[in-house]
Amino acid sequence: MPLSDLLRLADIALSGHAGPDLPEEILRMVVEETGSRAGVLNRGNKSVARWPRTVSAQVEEATEGWSEIPFGSDDGRWCLRLLHLDRLDESALDATRIGLRAWQLREELKRSRFDERFHLWELEAIRSIATGIGGILETDILAEELISHLVALLGVRSAHLYLGDSPKTASVVGSFGPARLEEKDFETAWRQGIYSDDLVALPLQTDAGTLGILVASDKEARAGTEPFAANDVRLLELFAVQVTVAMEYVRLTHESLERERLKRELEMAAVIQSHLHPQQFPDLEGYRLAVRSSSSRQVAGDTYDILVRDNALIATVTDVSGKGVGAGMIAAGVHAGVRLMATGTRDLSEVAGRINSYLAGATADNRFATFAMICIDPEGGLRAVNAGHLPVLIRRRDGTIDEINSSGLPLGILEVASYSESVARIEPGELVALFTDGLTEAEDASEEEFGVGRIAKVTAGLAEPTAEKLCDAILEAVEAFTGGGALHDDATLLVVERLE
Repeated sequence: MPLSDLLRLADIALSGHAGPDLPEEILRMVVEETGSRAGVLNRGNKSVARWPRTVSAQVEEATEGWSEIPFGSDDGRWCLRLLHLDRLDESALDATRIGLRAWQLREELKRSRFDERFHLWELEAIRSIATGIGGILETDILAEELISHLVALLGVRSAHLYLGDSPKTASVVGSFGPARLEEKDFETAWRQGIYSDDLVALPLQTDAGTLGILVASDKEARAGTEPFAANDVRLLELFAVQVTVAMEYVRLTHESLERERLKRELEMAAVIQSHLHPQQFPDLEGYRLAVRSSSSRQVAGDTYDILVRDNALIATVTDVSGKGVGAGMIAAGVHAGVRLMATGTRDLSEVAGRINSYLAGATADNRFATFAMICIDPEGGLRAVNAGHLPVLIRRRDGTIDEINSSGLPLGILEVASYSESVARIEPGELVALFTDGLTEAEDASEEEFGVGRIAKVTAGLAEPTAEKLCDAILEAVEAFTGGGALHDDATLLVVERLE
């Protein structure tokens, strides 16, 4: 075989038109050009071509007289083995090097293009799946849809999606085929994943932590199953990211919708509660009122009411355990009960008892309300009932303080509870103060509480005893005590003044 033919093959390889059999054709020509009886072309530890084709590895190993001619760089190491080499033209060896190197580069380019096209297909498949599941906000439906896509994408016999707060609480939300991940392996899969020939389990990780595990196993093949290839694992990892994003989106959407629902409920409850408080104070000749009320949340557990019935002034203050919508609704229930049952002549202990019976049967066991109610007639006669509330303070003209203390349990604790009505008299220039524990439990820097005693002291020491000035004096004292810090609880202060 003339050297020109070998050079022609090298030129074909350089042109990029060579086929997969070019190494064998080059080896055949080298064998003929060198007068050898046989040849083997190796690349690294792998045989690329043999000539004649009947020269098997066993024949090669059993035959003596082989000459080895290595050439090529580290990334393309070739070795030409010739049996009974007769002659070797250096130009023929150069043509062989050129041809094989060109063929090698061409094959690498083909693989690179294939990998590029495969990656594009992967991305397109993931994008198509993302488009298909868009808008699904039900976790179970979304999980089943994702599992169906995974089975089609990888051709597996088993696929499962587990969600939970930890490996111990994770449960399956989407499945296909028999479950292959054993319970004892959940911890490992949750922390770092599991990679084996027939099963891959990937943790679904977010910034907030792991939310679940995606498992695929038993990849289909013509003869049954086959091991997962590197491309399969990479595609599954891309798919796991898509699953994580989809599930996290659903979770965050539900949280957002829930927050929005609660926000609307709070806004509505706040509007309702704001209308429960008197929009303007009722007019009863000889009396003046002042009120201060603040909420630690949008909906307060404190409420107050002022009304005139049968020519008598009725005032209430209620403090429900807890805060937020639940507390606000119970406070509204007490408010409604007072409005329905209170009169200028009815015994206040009966009113408290009937409201208590209603709350005990209609509220949760951990909900109750402290309650204070006073009724004052035009001549200064005062009747009061205190159900587990802070003392009602009466400031006398000489600055002394009388207290009306609790006569029974807070409302709503026991269905059967008794209360007693207290009786007193208010003279011109005297004040009656009702307040909640948002004021008494206000803390200073050392966590000492303001207390009832300090409120009584401020009330007794008031230089000009009016309803407005007492409200201002108490709030200023609390603010000075706390150093201007925000109160941790709802606070209500209601003061009734009998005019001179």
